[in-house]
Order: sequence, then structure tokens, then C-alpha cells
Amino acid sequence: MSTRRIEKLLALRYASICDKRNFSDVKDIVTENFKQTGPEWQCDGAAAFEAQLGFLKDNFSATMHMVGNQLGEWQDEVYRGETYSIANHLYEKDGVARKLDMAIRYDEEIRQENGVYKYARRDVHVIWVSDTALYS
Repeated sequence: MSTRRIEKLLALRYASICDKRNFSDVKDIVTENFKQTGPEWQCDGAAAFEAQLGFLKDNFSATMHMVGNQLGEWQDEVYRGETYSIANHLYEKDGVARKLDMAIRYDEEIRQENGVYKYARRDVHVIWVSDTALYS
């Protein structure tokens, strides 16, 4: 497969895994030593990342991740770049349906592991957050 589309396919696959709640499939898109940092967390390893995704299931009734702009470059077999995303999270608080929207920029690195391109690192930068009631 040409490396020109791998970064897009991985981002779309990640969104699908989250939104369909197929968290065990994350092992197919992250390396065993995958690392991720966020505003208030750090994750080391594929197993830890899979467990961390359980936060979505535990706190939100549904999510919808939209993949946006991507900018980066391949140097030999390593991709370094960024992916922009809008992530919608539905939940209920005090009997009111709510939607938490996040604009996220991922700084990422993709490498081969056992002949398959996967995320080796993906750092989360939350640009803005909006939390609103869906109806009153």
C-alpha cells in the first residue's frame, strides 16, 4: 500500500473504533509501545490505551468523531504530522441530555510494526470545548 493514504486511513479507523465502541480493535492501529499524552493524562502501551478508551463507554452514551485536516510528511518509513478532529460526546446530567464537543489537534507519528503501519505516538491538544444541553 502506498504510504500517501495511510495517515488518513488510520485516523478514520480510530474514529470508527471509538464511535462503534470496538475498543479491542485499537491494537490493530497502535504499536505495542504506543504513547499518548493529553491535557491531564499520559498513556504508555497499547493495552493501557485500550483500557483508557473505556472512559468513552463509561461516560458517554454515544460519540461521533469527524476527521478533518491532515498535514504532515513521510520521511522514509516514518510519518510525522497532525490531524484535526471534531469529537461529539453525548451524555446525560441531572436528567438532561447534553453534548460535549471538542476540537482536537493530534500530533502524531506513524511507524511500521511487523509490516503494518500503526500509530507509535499520538498527542492530544484540545483547542476548544463546548458543553450544551440538547433540549430543555
